[in-house]
Amino acid sequence: MTESYNDSTTLTLTSVQCSGCKRRVRGELHAHGGSDETLLETIDAKRLEILAESSKNDLTPAASETHFFITPTSSTHGADSYHGEDTEWKKSTVEILLLYTAIGTIIALVHHILYETLSHHPTPAVSLEIGRFTIGPMWALTLGNGLSWLVQLFYTLAISGALVQLFWNLLHMRHFTLREMDRIFSITSAFYTRTALCRATGFAVVATISLGIGGVISTFVPASLAISILPLSQPCDIMTVDFSLPVSSISLENLAAHVLLSQSPMVPTSSPCSNCTYKVDYFAPALTCKEIDMVSSPFNPDTEGHTVLWNATISSNQVSQFPEIFVWSKLANGLTGESEVEYIINPQIILCTLQNASYQVTIDHRNGTSVTAEMDLVPFHYNATTSSNLTAAYSSIGQSFFKLLSGNLDIEQGVLIHQTFVSYTDWVTCIPPNCTRNIDLLTTLPTLMQNMGMSLLARSVAQDNASSFSPLPDGRCLNESPVYVYNRARLLSLYGAALLVTSLCVALGIHSIVGNRGSTLKFSDLVYAIMSPEMMEMSNGRKLPQDTVIHAVRGRFVPGKIL
Repeated sequence: MTESYNDSTTLTLTSVQCSGCKRRVRGELHAHGGSDETLLETIDAKRLEILAESSKNDLTPAASETHFFITPTSSTHGADSYHGEDTEWKKSTVEILLLYTAIGTIIALVHHILYETLSHHPTPAVSLEIGRFTIGPMWALTLGNGLSWLVQLFYTLAISGALVQLFWNLLHMRHFTLREMDRIFSITSAFYTRTALCRATGFAVVATISLGIGGVISTFVPASLAISILPLSQPCDIMTVDFSLPVSSISLENLAAHVLLSQSPMVPTSSPCSNCTYKVDYFAPALTCKEIDMVSSPFNPDTEGHTVLWNATISSNQVSQFPEIFVWSKLANGLTGESEVEYIINPQIILCTLQNASYQVTIDHRNGTSVTAEMDLVPFHYNATTSSNLTAAYSSIGQSFFKLLSGNLDIEQGVLIHQTFVSYTDWVTCIPPNCTRNIDLLTTLPTLMQNMGMSLLARSVAQDNASSFSPLPDGRCLNESPVYVYNRARLLSLYGAALLVTSLCVALGIHSIVGNRGSTLKFSDLVYAIMSPEMMEMSNGRKLPQDTVIHAVRGRFVPGKIL
């Protein structure tokens, strides 16, 4: 095999201008096909005969009567044109590889910009208007999937083009048997064969990337955009508390009664939006309570046979002129004797003062309606001209709240006597002669006043059917809506990895082209590569055995050997 390669007689294409010589030459070629020397002698003899006949006739044949024969003066090692030395082909092939990569990258950036626009759209992602077209949530996802498909298409085209160049580079660098060539040629469908993994490792890796990059992009990139139910900020008509008008004592007392009985704030009955949350900031009264002794209180000690379980008295603060309240509360544990009931008294006396506070109230309408608040005590600034209604409103709120707390709850001669609204609550429970206090006054009363301050958003407390509300400028709600959620880290990392891998493969392909070891897999080029003089001489019209060794030289197949 090696000897025939080294000593092979080169062939030359000779133009034969004769009608009818084709049949005769072919017949004699066939008749003498068993010997190379006989074949050459026959070709030379017929060539002289044809030239002699042509000189006699001196006729110019038609183009259809011109034929070519392979003669032993051409060689694969000659100066024939091939893709490796074709400058225009090199330039165009490199440009195509770079163009595919660039187009895929541009589409990936468009995909990112689209998802970024959807993710930061200020309205709920029910639809997106682009010019005259409206894209719904599912259409946006479909459009994103289409863009990801285009990205994987162009990246795959770039890698496939590089794969072709690596194929030719491999054949120029190494020698393979025809059996190995069969497996290498089908590597895109069988990259796991031993030949592919051991004899063409790099080529197999690129083939695997070409097969897998599309699946990775199409599987993981679409999940970068999802539709979730999230709070979305939008303008809302929110009302806040306004004490610029006189308040109604009756409305305030009804509000205080609800707070004391339920021990919770009254929630707003109307909502500026559905399934939303919003915040309101305003100023309202608050309570601070402290424990004092009997001397500092206006109460008198119990008398024999008379025990005061609850007593609350309203007074006026000498500094702020706001109302304040003294509360007396005891526990009574009855010990039954022969003639009377003896009591072990555990008194608690507190003083609660009205204060000014800032309320930051959060109203939640997502699952029913709930109200929560953060409260901070702030100094109250008095101004006779601008704060007269505000001061009066604070005083009225304090008076309405304290009025329901005031009164007595006594045990006299073992009989419970109640003269206060507190008896309708479960703060103090009595089964004479035993009584139990169920609350801590120091914490409960300030909490109840805070609940009343929060309840001012539930209903108007102004006089004469006026409103104690005013619109909040630039009010905004967090409305739960289906919105697009873009995971930019996921998309950019996947596209970045795909671009890096594609660029490496393209760089390897360009290196093969620049090194004059590239070509194409077009059928005509494959025929040209296979029908080299050396391969035709080796086959001699027969099918080559599977262990025949070949490799590529100057873009054409020639016999080789395994070193």
